Amino acid sequence: MANNNNTDAQQKLVENLIKRLGQLKTERQNWETHWDEVAGYFVPKKDQIFGQRTRGEKKHNLLFDSTSIHAAELLASALHGMLTTPTGIWFGLSTGDQALDTDDTIKEWLDDTSRRMIQVLNNSNFQTEIHEIYMDLVSFGTSPFRIEEDDETVVRFGSRPVYETYIAEDFKGRIDTVYYEYEMTKREIVNQFRNTLTEDYIRNAENTPFEREKILHAVEPRMGQPSKNKNIPKNMPFASYKILMCDHTLLLESGFKDNPWAVPRWSKISSEVYGRSPAMKALSDAKMLNKMKKATIEAAQLAVAPPLQVPDDGIILPVRTSPNSINYYRAGTKDRIEPLFTGSDVRLGEQMMATVKEQIRQAFFIDQLQLVQNSRMTTVEVTQRRDEQLRLLSPILGRLNNELLRPMIDRVFNIMLKKKMFLPPPTQLSNAGLQVQYTSMIAKAQLASEGENFQRALNMVAPVIQIQPEAADKFDGDSIVEYASSLYGLPTRLLRKDKAVQDIRQARVETQQKLEEQEDEMHDKEVAPEQQ
Repeated sequence: MANNNNTDAQQKLVENLIKRLGQLKTERQNWETHWDEVAGYFVPKKDQIFGQRTRGEKKHNLLFDSTSIHAAELLASALHGMLTTPTGIWFGLSTGDQALDTDDTIKEWLDDTSRRMIQVLNNSNFQTEIHEIYMDLVSFGTSPFRIEEDDETVVRFGSRPVYETYIAEDFKGRIDTVYYEYEMTKREIVNQFRNTLTEDYIRNAENTPFEREKILHAVEPRMGQPSKNKNIPKNMPFASYKILMCDHTLLLESGFKDNPWAVPRWSKISSEVYGRSPAMKALSDAKMLNKMKKATIEAAQLAVAPPLQVPDDGIILPVRTSPNSINYYRAGTKDRIEPLFTGSDVRLGEQMMATVKEQIRQAFFIDQLQLVQNSRMTTVEVTQRRDEQLRLLSPILGRLNNELLRPMIDRVFNIMLKKKMFLPPPTQLSNAGLQVQYTSMIAKAQLASEGENFQRALNMVAPVIQIQPEAADKFDGDSIVEYASSLYGLPTRLLRKDKAVQDIRQARVETQQKLEEQEDEMHDKEVAPEQQ
């Protein structure tokens, strides 16, 4: 009887999940046609919105201009290099307490922890998947990102197209629900979920092992009162369900301590769940450019190979237009074959297209990404110009930090903490929380203005110190070095610890004292004979 009740409960749970999926599909319908148009002009390789494409078919047959594709790829590549570069340290950790952060032991642990995390990220598939995230983000405006635990690489990442997922927000506007539909072969399903499948399905799978079936993976906050024992998967804060859609079989029920999905959005309207993108902003320009390019090509064809005017009774058909061809006409006629020029101006079409191309590039911030250098510009001027242009991109950084980078870093930290991959934390951190500090190129550009103000202040004070040297006593040199180092992301390992600095200064004082003593002794020896 208990088994029957359990089966009934599972069936009711599956029905509720399928019903929620239907509601999410209804809410997403208007977006699908929009995504389909965006995919056609900006990311043709992802034009599977309605699932009507054949694997391996050509994707660019209907396009006449690739400006929109190149603009999307350039912005995605720029975000990859400026936010999550694989060749540097793009984030660090802080306690949020300046007194704790300056402690050598804590500083060393925070630096070591962040470097261990960067190493794990670079050894996983993070760098390949994050580029796809940026491509979807600048194209579709929403980009689901899966962060999973992995036995071999510690963490494993997965970029999922937005048209394969359905999302919902909580009351704070955070994505906390993700329903993801994907396909697996019957052989894979049996190997992974044999214990929950019927004997009939297993026998059928043996006959058609490579036939594909749809799986629904639903992740959402667990309903009802939280359990005291949150280490049991079915009691964890985020519930996880996998359902075989062909017969609505519950394949797996599990859970997560934190959300395994990060769903960044480029920008959004407050009443909408899905994000909007630069590609959506430039879609009308891309469509117009495509038609203009087609018309310009046709005009060029008319200019190079115009239609011919042929008299109806003077030429013996057929008319041959290939090189060295011979056409025959009746003797005594003066009619001849002449080209028919339409007066089309190809240059006008090219000028109009150039304007539209520039509008598409502006929508993707290409003018900010490509720094135009003057041969007379100094290195400092080039750096300042670059920082000014990057600061124009900073509004997008806040949303990406909150919806992509911070959730991903938190998830990786928790997985590595669970696997005991960090050094034992200092006792001072027992009651302290950790915060993420971003040190990417865009983050540094945001701080550059603060550094410039700091430099201006020093330049203004320098003449005063020359006139009144004791005014320099107002400055704390050690604090200035600490501030400048943190401002420009200087690795903490390059700075000496406080104890080492104290030892150096003490040794310097002792050396100075010995020199003074030696000078006094030599002075006394020189004075003594004179007194005698």
